[in-house]
Amino acid sequence: MWDAYGKMDRIPVAIVNQDQPQNYRGKRIAIGKQLTTKLRRSDSLDYHVTTAKMAAAGIRNGKYYMVVTIPKRFSRDATTLLTSSPQRLHIRYTVNSGRNFVVSKMTSGAATAIQSKVSNQVSTMYISVLLTTIEHVQVGMANAAKGSNQVTTGLTSLTNGIQQVGTGTTSLQQGLQAANVASPEIVGGVGKMNAALAKLHDGSSALTLGSTRLTTSLAGSTHQLQQLHEQRRTVDDIASPVVANTTDVAKVPNNGTGMAPFFIAIGLFVGGIGLGTMFDAYLPKSRPKSAVAWWLSKFSVIGALGVVQSGLLLLALTLGNHLMPTSQIKLASMLLLGSLTFLSLIFCLRIVLGGFGTWLITIILVLQLSASAGVYPVELTSGYARVINPYLPMTYLIDGLRQSISLNGSIATDVLVLSVMMIVFNGLIIMKYRSDLRRDVFKLVDFA
Repeated sequence: MWDAYGKMDRIPVAIVNQDQPQNYRGKRIAIGKQLTTKLRRSDSLDYHVTTAKMAAAGIRNGKYYMVVTIPKRFSRDATTLLTSSPQRLHIRYTVNSGRNFVVSKMTSGAATAIQSKVSNQVSTMYISVLLTTIEHVQVGMANAAKGSNQVTTGLTSLTNGIQQVGTGTTSLQQGLQAANVASPEIVGGVGKMNAALAKLHDGSSALTLGSTRLTTSLAGSTHQLQQLHEQRRTVDDIASPVVANTTDVAKVPNNGTGMAPFFIAIGLFVGGIGLGTMFDAYLPKSRPKSAVAWWLSKFSVIGALGVVQSGLLLLALTLGNHLMPTSQIKLASMLLLGSLTFLSLIFCLRIVLGGFGTWLITIILVLQLSASAGVYPVELTSGYARVINPYLPMTYLIDGLRQSISLNGSIATDVLVLSVMMIVFNGLIIMKYRSDLRRDVFKLVDFA
């Protein structure tokens, strides 16, 4: 466990991407796909893309320590932040603190990092949209200025045209009065009149075009500005666009409950060491008739003390520490089975291997403390710990206790493995007794 936090990339996490891409302002928005790609390429955790069904099963059986679910409306909600009804993006995290309390705290930091990463991505997108909107407003204002100039030009042309119409009319009247004197003057007056009417038409057209352009540009700019809502809610949504919704499938109320399986296992093993030190499980009070009888005479005492030990521990946990297990029966069963298995292991080593076995008990305890996944998951431990983990009785006792206290799952596998181990340990003790009886090791012992 030298560098557990440096091996976070070994923690398996499921990604469920249900996001449906959207088209927004001529661009395809697929935030869920982009996030999935970035997470898979990162080395923060060991991400696996899977289905919702497989992820749900994996978080319960320990295959995954967290599930990151990207909802169907993720990209769609991202396109609403500049509208009158902005919707924040919701990303869902599912953890299982009952499986491993420590790793649930470790993954919560990763969840915060994911939320920050998506928030930055969405905020960047909307800053770009805002800048583009402002640019469009600037273009609209420029067009409005041009339209205003065209209105001015049109008004000038219209004024000139009106003046020329007046001049042409005067010329025409003079030409008519002198019609009997100089008919060319009539032609000239008509020409001036036509030119004035043409200029008047041009001025009117320019006025109409400039007015239309001015109205359109101002309307477009107003529409662009109306999209930039200055409501407090919109500002907050753009600043923090992503909301994390965390679900704990087996919520642990406090640190004591989360760490209880590990320390219960330690307590039972240390209790077994104490009993092994005080009780002589080898030398009988009288010459045994058989190996089984010899074993029964000793195991009846060891078993009774094991029952007492597990019973006292159950009372201390529930009445003293106010532990609230999901199943009292499962907890009592695992305490009793764990107590008897550890006692069988400890006495097997002492009886079969003698002094070396007594020394080996401490070594096995240390190995179990580091490799039974009591504190950190086995993925964060060293290579040797991952190899020996399946062969340690404390591994199955801790798992069974977690199922009993928090997970409310099946303890069948744990009960089976521990029962087989207990039978093997006691079988080795009986074989040792039988071997010693055959060698008649008690022929010189005076049992009187």
